[in-house]
Amino acid sequence: MCGRFLSLSNLDDLATHLAVDEVATEPLPRRYNVAPSMEIYAAISHEGRRRLGSLRWGFVPPWAKSLRGGRQPINARVETVATSRMFAQSFAHRRCLIPADGFYEWRDATDTGPKQPFHLADPDGEPLVFAGIWTSWRDREDADAPPVFSTAIVTTEAKGAMADLHHRMPVMLPRQLWDEWAGADADDAPHLLDAVAALGPPELRATAISTRVNNVRNDGPELLAAVQE
Repeated sequence: MCGRFLSLSNLDDLATHLAVDEVATEPLPRRYNVAPSMEIYAAISHEGRRRLGSLRWGFVPPWAKSLRGGRQPINARVETVATSRMFAQSFAHRRCLIPADGFYEWRDATDTGPKQPFHLADPDGEPLVFAGIWTSWRDREDADAPPVFSTAIVTTEAKGAMADLHHRMPVMLPRQLWDEWAGADADDAPHLLDAVAALGPPELRATAISTRVNNVRNDGPELLAAVQE
């Protein structure tokens, strides 16, 4: 799964990295501990143009009665994303790229102590690009309220070294899949499922860190300080 990640790259650098044609958001705060319900960067493509904006992390389905209740999943399983009532329409037509400067995962403790958190990142320091899906929601009781655009990160079965930490991991897209994933063409969807299934183990640097990351109120570079397992 993916329950926390980092968003450190500045907006201009992300626009360059993702090769976007348009930036449609103000800069978001640098965060070492991005948590559900926060606004995060995401890129989508429409008519051949890629746009970088922001979305609320936590998928709010169109039929939700409010933003305060009901299921708002932060992850969508790739195995069922094309068939789930919650996600199928978004997977077919509303896919997005979610940049992240690494993410966190917790390995079960071998004794009665807390789970051991790890920081996982690209070995060369490049932003990772997660596969995402997005949707829009409107408040039925306030016709003048703007729509809320929200997203979920697509996850898959863990491979390689990731499998030693957790049984799930975010789908990390190689550059050659960005165009199709960020597009809105439903005809690409079956191919994308096959392409994700064929991806090899991701190259990630894993660093054991302190349990300070467990508290969403903690946010700073000290979260990345390495500790002995």
